Amino acid sequence: MLYRQWQSVAREFAGKTAVVHDGRAVTFAELAATVEAAPPVAGGPVVCHADGPGFFVDLLRAWRDGIAAVPVEASSPAPVLARCPPAGVALVKHTTGAAGVPRGIFFTPEALVAEAGRLVSAMGMDPASPNLAVVSLAHSYGFGNVVLPLLLHGVPVRWPAVPFPRVVEAAMADGAPLTIAAVPSIWRAWHRSGILANATIRLAVSAGSPLPADLELAIHRDHALKIHTLYGTSESGAISWDAGEALRESAAVVGQPLPGVDISILADGRVRVASDALGCGFDTPRPGDTLHLGHHDTRDLGRIDARGRLLLSGTLDGAVNVAGRKVSPEKIRRALLATGLLDGAEVFAVASGDPDRHQEISATIEWAAGTTPDLDALRNTLSRSLQGWEIPRKWKIRD
Repeated sequence: MLYRQWQSVAREFAGKTAVVHDGRAVTFAELAATVEAAPPVAGGPVVCHADGPGFFVDLLRAWRDGIAAVPVEASSPAPVLARCPPAGVALVKHTTGAAGVPRGIFFTPEALVAEAGRLVSAMGMDPASPNLAVVSLAHSYGFGNVVLPLLLHGVPVRWPAVPFPRVVEAAMADGAPLTIAAVPSIWRAWHRSGILANATIRLAVSAGSPLPADLELAIHRDHALKIHTLYGTSESGAISWDAGEALRESAAVVGQPLPGVDISILADGRVRVASDALGCGFDTPRPGDTLHLGHHDTRDLGRIDARGRLLLSGTLDGAVNVAGRKVSPEKIRRALLATGLLDGAEVFAVASGDPDRHQEISATIEWAAGTTPDLDALRNTLSRSLQGWEIPRKWKIRD
């Protein structure tokens, strides 16, 4: 199903540019030819590292051969799944879940087609308006907003090496109308740098963490650019969308349900989601999982106002939200203890002084007996097993 839709897209846009990465352009025809020439996949699932055009080739090879794909960051090791994806699963999102411990979420081809169609339609994505990829394509947000529109609808991707202002400014230099899905910290950095002054942005989207209302107002005031808030979860995909041009009065407002998505509020205040883009299960099921029931009970708290908008008021999530990335406290605690430098460690979220980062990771540690306390050495050791954004910024030493 997915591969057939890709083949149709590749034929329709054969001579058009599909991906521009690190200054190199790849057409749809070239991408299709590379996939067709690739040997059959030996076993699975297929781990796809988001490090360039080969990422799309690996995804398509997996779908060509009927094997599940697992997108991961360019520098991340292959994840270990507790069980193999069952037949009919096309994608595994390996992500930090509600308990703060990573696990795999399974998705069928039908769910991915539904997610792509919903976003492309609601946002008016068009092959004439490339997506600028500045968030991780291995994470649910980037995969849904950038990867699926490319492979299933022919919306091309410009993929700069880093989202730094001058790099992005160069990617926008030709004046093409762009669709950009970013996180609040990136929008803040671009606003401060001044690169939004002459940017030809057709559609600006923010997700991952709450978009401060003052940032939305400042960008609109200075550049007449409205940032549209998108809300979703890894299990549910995109849920609600601030489609209008009116500025929101609060960061809590995350728009109205997307077409085909039903939102209700449970007695305990949690947001329940039902749609045809839900995952179909996990590699490690836990008590309370509801995907098998046709809906997802999120860990986010909220209410629906008189205008039908969803307003979020908090979360029961155990993960730390750092600039739109979910980080597992338990994973970090285990990594700290595995260094052999500590006798004890606790990891938790604290509010960030930067509202765009939302939260920071704090660790309270107890040095092992006979160890010379050295935070730099501890951070260096952690960097061998954790990504940079997973390393705590705040430290407390316990006697």
